[in-house]
Amino acid sequence: MSHARRVANRISELRPLSAWAVDVARALGCSDAACAGVDLCVAEAVSNIIRHGYVDGAPHEIGVEILREPGALVIRIEDDARAFDPLRAPVPEPASLDEAGRTGRGLLLIRRTAATVSYERRSGLNQLTLRFALDA
Repeated sequence: MSHARRVANRISELRPLSAWAVDVARALGCSDAACAGVDLCVAEAVSNIIRHGYVDGAPHEIGVEILREPGALVIRIEDDARAFDPLRAPVPEPASLDEAGRTGRGLLLIRRTAATVSYERRSGLNQLTLRFALDA
């Protein structure tokens, strides 16, 4: 069973979206540590879409789907912002987050927190998939 939600491209949507994602993750059996990772990654990914993806100032919707697969929690984030592959974006790998610059920190956090990250551009949509390992 999957859980889905659509939100407007407004920063005010981040806190309620993140709280929803954590509630769903907890209901699907995630540990507190995994829930913290879900919270961080959803907030960072959607914040990046809102802040950097849309250049037209028009209202848009961002879709978030959460489901459980054997051994993993999967989060799919879909948007119609300009194409952006977060896996190809250059992000310096500092020794610590304190050494990271102001830009690219969110991508670095996502890459370090999710077990796997994948991206596709399909039919004019960005599709970001985050997987979080679940304890057996």
